[in-house]
Amino acid sequence: MKKIIILTVLFLTALSSYAQVGSYAGAFARMGFGARGLSMGNALVSDAFGEVSGYYNPSLSVFQRDGLINLGYTFMSFDRKLNFVSFNKQFVLSNGKQTAGVTLSWINAGVTDIDGRDNDARSLGMLSTYENQFALGFGFLVSPQVALGIGFKMYHSKLYDEVTSTNVGFDAGVTYLASKELSIGLSVRDIASKYTWETSDVYGSVNGRITEDKFPTLADLGASYLLPEELGIVSLGVGAYFNPKFETVDTLGVITKSDAEINFGAKFGGEININKYVKFRAGVERIDFTADDFMGNIKPGAGINITKSFSDAWTLGVDYSFQFEPFSHRPVQNLGITFKFR
Repeated sequence: MKKIIILTVLFLTALSSYAQVGSYAGAFARMGFGARGLSMGNALVSDAFGEVSGYYNPSLSVFQRDGLINLGYTFMSFDRKLNFVSFNKQFVLSNGKQTAGVTLSWINAGVTDIDGRDNDARSLGMLSTYENQFALGFGFLVSPQVALGIGFKMYHSKLYDEVTSTNVGFDAGVTYLASKELSIGLSVRDIASKYTWETSDVYGSVNGRITEDKFPTLADLGASYLLPEELGIVSLGVGAYFNPKFETVDTLGVITKSDAEINFGAKFGGEININKYVKFRAGVERIDFTADDFMGNIKPGAGINITKSFSDAWTLGVDYSFQFEPFSHRPVQNLGITFKFR
């Protein structure tokens, strides 16, 4: 009976972000971060000029001179939720000669209102599942042009009442300032990230098992260009997604194995300053070079930012983005608030 419930939750969790590197584990953590990222096609691995996010590249935090707090809530179809909290700040070390940066972030996702049924279709009540990513990243300026970064992630997720997982993964990144207008970034994310599920509490010690669901490892390379006369920023990125091997066992005990795969894709985005208060953003991601229809699963997006400085010490910004996604008639919409302080 409980097997039906768990399979239903697994299906809905996979559906929630299908085609974000397939339906592999941790899909919520690959959707992007905040209204700015979602509206600019998540092409921010190299963006050292705007409101940086260590989510894309931990070395970028060293370029965030003002403290930046980002809060975001996402409106999604299929009873999904996706929420963001982050802090980024540059620091000058005690010797006064070296500069570092730190990123703290939390991504919360889940599916609610799952109608639980047993084998006889009798109602078992409403179920829910959640996933969390807690991240801590550091960036260090090793020369005036080069920054290195490393990030640590803890994933804590619940698949069912008695089935949870807590594991750790890593990120690494580098940013190179080729000029005052051009930056190049490279990051490798979700190194060794995985879920480990223990189901003996559900099936008993005889039928229970330990299952590992490995995350894809993402390698992104990109460039960002600062447009003249403070007009805005344009960014372009390419990525390789190393999907892990996995095997599944059906109810008859038949084992199905999958070989490791590599997917290649591209994304781009831009941010235009209309005036000192308003910015427009747009972008496209998931241009999949390995698919027959490489534009078939693209996710175009757009957004707006309104900023107001209340003093020399702090600034308030409101962000909105919408992004179209395949397999849903409703866009992904994110509403965010940013605080900058000195």
